[in-house]
Amino acid sequence: MISNDWVPQDPTSDRMAAANPQIRSKRRARSLSILAFRLAAAASTCFATPGAAASAGTSAPSPVCIAADLRLMTLIEAHSQAQDVATEVLAKAFFTLLQARRACDQGQVDAGIKLYESIPLGPAPEL
Repeated sequence: MISNDWVPQDPTSDRMAAANPQIRSKRRARSLSILAFRLAAAASTCFATPGAAASAGTSAPSPVCIAADLRLMTLIEAHSQAQDVATEVLAKAFFTLLQARRACDQGQVDAGIKLYESIPLGPAPEL
């Protein structure tokens, strides 16, 4: 069992103890962005599999939808790795991307493209 009555032994430990809430907050944000990326990657795999559309009895997605999806998935991933956009914004972008995919899969290409274009992410930062 870990004791909570730890007492710092040197002056630098005080600074480390004070920084712990900030570190935990950053770690939580990082974990959430990684989770969002993993969900997006898993969904992309399903979307890009040619047999998935054929087995569902629908036609293959439009090349315009596929290009928009790939561009935005790459953009979401880049912002996730750079950690320059709030996790909530990335999550909303991901779920909007899923709605756009659904629209494209149902043959509503114009509606899907409008959803893709509504995702408010700027250019990816240089890493």
